[in-house]
Amino acid sequence: MMRQTVRVICLLVAGAGVAAELPPPFMALRWNGTAAESPATIGKSLEALGQYPSCFDAIRFFGKSDGQAVDALRKSGLAVDVVENRAPAPSYSVDDHAPRGIVEGALRFAAGSPQAVAVIGNGRHCASGKTAHGLCVESLFYLSLGASGLEYDLMGYAHEPSAWYANTYMSELTLWRPFYQAYVRHNAGTQPGGVLPFCGKEGPSHLDGALRSADALAFAGLPLCPGSAWPVCYVLNAESVESMTAVDIQRVLSGGAILDGGAVARLQARGYGAAMQLTATPREPVVREVFTDDELNLNRVGYIWQPEASCTNTYALSPSNEAARVIGRYQRLDGSSAEAASVLTETASGGRIAAFGFAGFTAEISAARRRQLLLAADWVAQGRLPVFVETVSQAVVVPRVTMAGDLRSVTVLNASIDVQPPITLRLRGCKEGLEAMEWVTPKEKPVTVSVRWEGKDVIAVLPAIGPWQIGWLRPTITE
Repeated sequence: MMRQTVRVICLLVAGAGVAAELPPPFMALRWNGTAAESPATIGKSLEALGQYPSCFDAIRFFGKSDGQAVDALRKSGLAVDVVENRAPAPSYSVDDHAPRGIVEGALRFAAGSPQAVAVIGNGRHCASGKTAHGLCVESLFYLSLGASGLEYDLMGYAHEPSAWYANTYMSELTLWRPFYQAYVRHNAGTQPGGVLPFCGKEGPSHLDGALRSADALAFAGLPLCPGSAWPVCYVLNAESVESMTAVDIQRVLSGGAILDGGAVARLQARGYGAAMQLTATPREPVVREVFTDDELNLNRVGYIWQPEASCTNTYALSPSNEAARVIGRYQRLDGSSAEAASVLTETASGGRIAAFGFAGFTAEISAARRRQLLLAADWVAQGRLPVFVETVSQAVVVPRVTMAGDLRSVTVLNASIDVQPPITLRLRGCKEGLEAMEWVTPKEKPVTVSVRWEGKDVIAVLPAIGPWQIGWLRPTITE
């Protein structure tokens, strides 16, 4: 039975020899640790695999072995991928006791991992670790951000009986597997689209710092695409600028960028104030920001934004381009007007900048500020954000696009622990004549979603999404 139903790649690594490069399996189980050390545990683990034979494509054995585990697998008719090195840690070790850390970990994987395959663990390898649902949601999110495959580190410490791992994780992964396969097939040849959180390779690693803004903006519905070759614009903070070469900066400023005050100040310090046609000066945070009567603030004119801020993240902005648009202005506590706080402007090379000087990009964001940020990002991208989340929500979206900008799908994760009421999405890059789409979720039949056109945009309303649930939207498939 095992010979016929568990498909495994055989890759033998010997001494200093060079192994043949083979495509990674789509879903693999890591075999290491206590679970692979004794005949008793090996036998139980094999029994667990036999309960759900269609779950994995491969078994990967890490570390030096006396041959006992490998022989046991082969006697069962299995070929084994043997890697005589220490197993790399899971892509980012987080668990769903703090579920938003899973999103942050996936963003870092997409931005800077040397591996194309996401290694996903279940936390503590015991009953108090990651839930099966959390593991399954995490898996699709990694795939949506560009992982080519999934490798699971589930049972190495063998704290629980092998049957527990099988019935808890393998049973659920087996049910979700067709959902993953359908997603990967449908999105072949695409990459994540949207806004690229820029992190260059100059100087020391700035990955965590550069992605701090992304961690906050992802949950506001801004489509982020770390690691993608096809962004519509960039988002930068001071750490991003520190990591950039002169060529990087020229590319960003000639395209489009969303900047916090720290990024403007750092670019200015590096001599790019004239190129931006914008400067930033630190100021005391004992102010509030008032939305101006700029058309971008339609129905929000006069709104007062007063986040928690400090002297280190509060900047007065001074545009030198006469055509610059001030969309937010500081107001002193006595009600008098002060410097510009948020600005839309064009660079000397024709690119676009949206700069936000008050408190940078943090998890603190009101509905009005969220809409202002998304509209400013869409202005920077010249109306090319692949998806614009019209509804105030805590949804994370990952569009997949072709090099030409055609929209293939949109993954949506409800990042709250409550039901998300129906969400309205504005979609760009849809094929002309599109009449309907499908909302695809695990273990359920696709739900038809009607659409309407507004100019070149498609408006789609998703059904309600359960707590920490994920799905993806695609054009209706016609035979």
